[in-house]
Amino acid sequence: MVSPAILIRSLVPFTPYPYVGESTDCNLCGSGESVLVAASDRRLKRLRSVACACCGLIRTDPMPTAAELAAYYAGGYRADYQFAFAGGPPRHHLRRAEREAGRRAALLAPVLAPGARVLDFGCGSGEFLAAARARGCEAVGVEPGRDYADHARRQHGVAVFDDLDHPPVAAGGFDLVTAHHVLEHLRDPADAMARLAGLLAPGGLLHAAVPDMAATGKPAHERFHFAHVHGFVRETLDLAARRAGLVPHAGYAREGTAAVYRRTDAPCPVLANPGLAGRLAEALRPVDPAAWLVSGAWLAPAVHRNARAIRDMVAPRPS
Repeated sequence: MVSPAILIRSLVPFTPYPYVGESTDCNLCGSGESVLVAASDRRLKRLRSVACACCGLIRTDPMPTAAELAAYYAGGYRADYQFAFAGGPPRHHLRRAEREAGRRAALLAPVLAPGARVLDFGCGSGEFLAAARARGCEAVGVEPGRDYADHARRQHGVAVFDDLDHPPVAAGGFDLVTAHHVLEHLRDPADAMARLAGLLAPGGLLHAAVPDMAATGKPAHERFHFAHVHGFVRETLDLAARRAGLVPHAGYAREGTAAVYRRTDAPCPVLANPGLAGRLAEALRPVDPAAWLVSGAWLAPAVHRNARAIRDMVAPRPS
């Protein structure tokens, strides 16, 4: 059960999050140089985010330690951001997950053939695994969240493991590995992408999707929150894929920071994107949180988000 104190501390604006953290170099290129891109998050809490001066990958600074991040995901994340308390995934999450799984399965239909071996890294409540199995695939998932993993096993009858150290690697590798809105949660996203690429069978594909920090239509600070310790734009996602020996697959449509990648034997270029950090700092120029609150400009987006969640809560639960 999540402590009420944890939730209260996560909601009080103009205060820092209760963690110490540590200084880290860029997980993508190893540089220690950075440029400040934000000083607060979407809850108007103090949260410092920087972009690597060499490659542009955004990270929380200081970065939560491995123990702090593990404690957060074990004790507060699902309740904090998805209003999921004891009893498993809430209805609004299941509705959204079902829709997303359908869209992902439609995009990846050419590879989701009978007998295809599929790994969903960060499978959540298991909707995409169920969609893959319905197409005759051999599908397994990785999900550290116990309640969500249990729901996936119970509701969809799929095999779900706690981490990448445990799922049985298909003989010859997986034909498809997916990571939908997972990499941004990790302390080592580029390393994780390289590890996932290493699980691919010859000709196998990796589908990765992360929030797009370059997306327009919302204030810059609303693109940050504590659960996302890294932030990507199209250039940095492709650079992380390139470091893992992958390039975008021309046969699949992409949308910003969601892409299908294939292996390449071409030498990896220098992991740098000069000037990207400066451009991100300009595009994500922080606004004063107090001024934003007083302006009332936050009200319409908040109503829109909550109305959508309420619609999903009252909709019939997926069978």
